[in-house]
Amino acid sequence: MKHLMFGVFILLMLSACGKKAEPEQTEIQQSPEVTLGQQFDSYQGLAWQVVEALQNQSTAQHLQDLTLKLISSSTGLFLNLKAQLPECEASLQAMANVTEFQQQQSDDTEALKNEITINLEPELPEFAAASCYHAQQLLLNPLAIYKLAQQTGLAQDDYQSAKLKMIDSFARIKQLELITAID
Repeated sequence: MKHLMFGVFILLMLSACGKKAEPEQTEIQQSPEVTLGQQFDSYQGLAWQVVEALQNQSTAQHLQDLTLKLISSSTGLFLNLKAQLPECEASLQAMANVTEFQQQQSDDTEALKNEITINLEPELPEFAAASCYHAQQLLLNPLAIYKLAQQTGLAQDDYQSAKLKMIDSFARIKQLELITAID
């Protein structure tokens, strides 16, 4: 219970931080229609859906569907971060490749699920900086939750563990927002 309260406290603290205006950053973006800030917001929105499902102790299938959506929608974020974090280019490209391949298979849900099962622990290059680690966790945390949701009969501890992983993802997003705003 203390971990849950601590996690909620962290989420409240992170969400209390004001949004930063990023007019200079949006002008630098390669694709003006979707900014890095919008991609961070999209990731967070999907991550909140996963957290809500965990809080409601949704079925394993519902958790798999939500985490699959979060994972497969992260491609643009990883590709866009390459311009902001050149030291992480190899890692970000590898993560984008994992999620892009999954998106290409998305018409056939069963094939997609089989592919995710194979790629639950993708081989990623060694990270060159802390920012690369933060970015990797944005893929690895949802993959871990997806793997957890494949179990039959999720226990209370499983839901708690998954919530902590999502809280970690929110913290990683905030770190990356700070890092990319400094550049």
